[in-house]
Amino acid sequence: MKHICLFSGGAGSAYMSWLVAQEFPNDTILLFNNPKAEHPDADRFRKQVADYIGLPITEANDGRNLWQLIDDNKCLPSSFIPFCSRILKQEPAEKYYKSLTEDFTLYIGYDISEGRRIQRQTARIEHSGRKVRYPLMKHGLSSDAVKSIIKKEWKICLPEPYKYLRHNNCIPCFKGGIGHFKRVWRYYPEYFQKAIDKEKEIGNTVFKEKSLTEYAKEWQKNLDDNIELFSDEELDDNIPCMCAL
Repeated sequence: MKHICLFSGGAGSAYMSWLVAQEFPNDTILLFNNPKAEHPDADRFRKQVADYIGLPITEANDGRNLWQLIDDNKCLPSSFIPFCSRILKQEPAEKYYKSLTEDFTLYIGYDISEGRRIQRQTARIEHSGRKVRYPLMKHGLSSDAVKSIIKKEWKICLPEPYKYLRHNNCIPCFKGGIGHFKRVWRYYPEYFQKAIDKEKEIGNTVFKEKSLTEYAKEWQKNLDDNIELFSDEELDDNIPCMCAL
């Protein structure tokens, strides 16, 4: 029996993978599906975590990056049409599963705050006849608790995007909302500009109300007028990909 950890660049999947490897040291697989659109520091984090766990990273990839995928589909993905997650993560993973000759269980790094996501994922995965487990939920662990362990006990720095973004997904993540894109505009302007360029090139916008260019002008005016860009209540409303916590 193999134990496949959906291993992303996130803290949740990192600690989840460590927990699984402690229980099944000889049969754990760290499976990573590379969208090739993350912050470069995610690669550093993944490597350090894999070295700490003592296992190699197994990659199963489409081969294209997010921007190439957008070009090929002549469309911008969104939370309503998330073809980016399907093509760059789910389909390569599915091919890998079908290549295995042994039974396996999947492990996902959802924490105690994500009960609804766990219900949806469990229904989808078990419908396909597979087994899935959520070690962070089982151990009652929150995202903050996991991040603290990684920093203080493992002595591994979290990926840079955690300074500004809620999840360590692609930048930008087209499944994110206005709050996510505002933070990308503020802290990762070169990535935001790529999204603007694709809006203009393809001819449709990420959001129905305004284009990213119009939002950028509005946010810049607020910044110039010393209006607070981010309220205490406002979060990066990015919707994480399946294993990108």
